[in-house]
Amino acid sequence: MIRVLIMLLVFGFTVYGHAQNIPAPKGCGYDHYVHQLNQQHPGFKANADQVFSSAAKRPALEKDLEIYTIPVVVHMVWKNEEENLSTDLVKDVIDVLNEDYRRKNLDADSVRDDFLDVVGDPFIEFELAEVVRVETTAEYELDLLAGSLPDNVKKTAEGGSDAWDTEKYLNIWVCNIKGGSLLGYAYPPADLSHWPEGANAPTPEVDGVVIHYEVFRRSGTHTATGLLGSGETTVPVRGRTITHEVGHYLGLRHIWGDGLLSILGIADCDADDGVSDTPQQGVSSQFQCDPAQNTCEDGEGDKLDMFENFMDYATETCLNSFTVEQIAIMRSVLENERSGLLGQTVSNTIAIEESADFRVYPNPASGQLFIESSLETNSDYQVRLVDMQGRLVTAPAMGRPANRQEIDIAGLPSGLYGLMILQGGDQYFQKIIVR
Repeated sequence: MIRVLIMLLVFGFTVYGHAQNIPAPKGCGYDHYVHQLNQQHPGFKANADQVFSSAAKRPALEKDLEIYTIPVVVHMVWKNEEENLSTDLVKDVIDVLNEDYRRKNLDADSVRDDFLDVVGDPFIEFELAEVVRVETTAEYELDLLAGSLPDNVKKTAEGGSDAWDTEKYLNIWVCNIKGGSLLGYAYPPADLSHWPEGANAPTPEVDGVVIHYEVFRRSGTHTATGLLGSGETTVPVRGRTITHEVGHYLGLRHIWGDGLLSILGIADCDADDGVSDTPQQGVSSQFQCDPAQNTCEDGEGDKLDMFENFMDYATETCLNSFTVEQIAIMRSVLENERSGLLGQTVSNTIAIEESADFRVYPNPASGQLFIESSLETNSDYQVRLVDMQGRLVTAPAMGRPANRQEIDIAGLPSGLYGLMILQGGDQYFQKIIVR
């Protein structure tokens, strides 16, 4: 669920299976988070295991499946210019998702012979609906010990960016996650039956994926520090952090099953990911690609650890595959818990001048700008005024249908601005001239 580099010396332990001066990282804090929830809500992990095991028993895949297309909204929440990644970079990362989830990645043929019979094409594609850019003064950081995630990036009122309808869009927030250890995190489907009554599950408004801006790219390297500033490690970046986190979003767990001992880098072979065609693996690959690693030897027919699997923590240059049963789980989630994602269109930007739903005046404007809605029963709408560089100028309180909303633009420099109105899955847009 959470992809975070935790230097294990923080906990006073050495890394399993590797003698290195710089402690190897762990990648995603999902295992820690699950065990923390299990302490707060006894039975959480057992219920989660039952759900995933049940999902894994669903029918095997056909050879040629219907392509499921997921619309994506990327929220670029930035404070410094280098965090405001270009639209071209965003499109590159969407390309990575499309390659990895259609098994069209150039390294797909690098999977070892032992696993050729279990890997497959998920037949899942992603389509970019919008890049929403928000300039902020807020900061986002992880408090892992307290179980506090930087969900404030998902709230306009707290300096972030409100989600588009999370039932209809995969929302991805890109920001600077302070501290150097957290690379990204994602919530699994919020309405799965394994969430026990009273569990501190997130609300629908914060559903989606958050990713550190430095790893939201398809090439380069990233140097991360451990929690509390201990240690430093550099890992290659190939866009696979987002592939991994979307896997969590679609219901997958880490390949090693998130055992308690594995948090400490010790093989826990009693843990399982609920997927029978992934090998029994006791601990992550520790950002290595060791072809001899076999953390759970199980006699004749035992397979080595599958560092190629997108749900492991191998070096991103080695990750290249999902297994057939992992694919079955993700597709089942899309057919059931996240079925609202399917059948959407990304062609949802409506020119206000051509819409009878909203009227914006005067234009050109100075002092005040007014929005009138002819809608009577639809949901409230959000308003954002941005400059031509995509920087947020103002985001007034949510408007109500059939009411007139006034926006104070006094003091804004003269020039061209963009007015966005977001309502449900629709986005209305008009260029505004400020005098």
